[in-house]
Amino acid sequence: MRKSFLIAVLLVLGSLAMAQVKIGVNLELSGRFAAIGNQTLNGIKVAHMQMPKVLGQDVQLVICDDETTREGSIACAQRFVNEGVVGVLGAISSSMSIPAAEVLQDAGIIMISTSSTNPQTTQIGKFIFRMAYTDDYQGKLAAAYAVKDLGAKKIAIFRQIDDDYSYGLAGFFNETAKKMGAKTLIQDFVANNVDFTAQLNNIRSFNPDVIYYSGFCAEGAPFMKQLREQGFKQQVLGADASDDPQCPEGAGAAFDGWTFTGFATPNLIPDPAAKKRADAFKKKYFEAIKNAKPGDFNGFVLAGADSYNVLVAAIKAAGSTDINKVRDALANLENYPGVSGNITYKGTDGTPKDRTIGFYKYVVKSASDWKKIELFGKSTAEVQ
Repeated sequence: MRKSFLIAVLLVLGSLAMAQVKIGVNLELSGRFAAIGNQTLNGIKVAHMQMPKVLGQDVQLVICDDETTREGSIACAQRFVNEGVVGVLGAISSSMSIPAAEVLQDAGIIMISTSSTNPQTTQIGKFIFRMAYTDDYQGKLAAAYAVKDLGAKKIAIFRQIDDDYSYGLAGFFNETAKKMGAKTLIQDFVANNVDFTAQLNNIRSFNPDVIYYSGFCAEGAPFMKQLREQGFKQQVLGADASDDPQCPEGAGAAFDGWTFTGFATPNLIPDPAAKKRADAFKKKYFEAIKNAKPGDFNGFVLAGADSYNVLVAAIKAAGSTDINKVRDALANLENYPGVSGNITYKGTDGTPKDRTIGFYKYVVKSASDWKKIELFGKSTAEVQ
């Protein structure tokens, strides 16, 4: 009798020891956005190292590479539905996040996009959250900088028409710039475009004061090389997709002076306590990621880490891995002390109440000799 009881206890303890909380990770680990995807994954991994357990159970990261395709992102989402994850972190881009969100919302599984900025993402349903700001704020801040700080009266806008992020961001920028009195001229291109001759010829007679580029570095590198080779000397502004080594490493000195908005790094976070947390995480990051270069640590890393952090915090607050309870705890999160700043979802559509957008500039001597200069940070609360 005693022996049977002991065996039963051991079996129960063994099953508890084997129990795991599964969290899906859907990221662009190969393809056009691989650099940003892997930076984000490293942020998640370091956060996981710091908090490997929740509710006494090991957290297992189930990692899926969406290969920077919509089809791949949908396949990852469907895999996570079948594997019974509590929630999903990612994707990074809006074009991969939106189709995954539709699958996960229908299945009733939590998703936290690490860096999708298209407002539509969190409007898909109550299970969908993000760690980033949205493009209405990013576009407005960038347009105000172009018109007020740079004195632009005419702005040429380059947008990727087959990408939700680039197209939407360009629209917000264009709307604000025109409201502020600037004239604009929009030029379209598609993914994998490497020849911008026609677009550059179109803007020559317009003679813009500033050029705004809302696309990614895969196309941004040939764009900048051709822009400078054809004699255009105007200031170019980019957005958070520019925070990618593919830009300076792909175009070299042509990227010198490129200014862009992006996730705020520690020095640009206004709250001293948040900056202290971010600096401590940065130290841990370089201890853990042995092959990391200085330029690899950016806001995407912090966004990945905090996506993991808030999901674990919600599981703790719920005291359960029941997805509906975790979702409700996440939706009621207030002032979570994240490494990217304080995070509040309560009273929002799944977008953090206030985020800091950083302004940066590339200083580039060559493809192998470049650095990113931190200029200043702006709160999204300033344009709400």
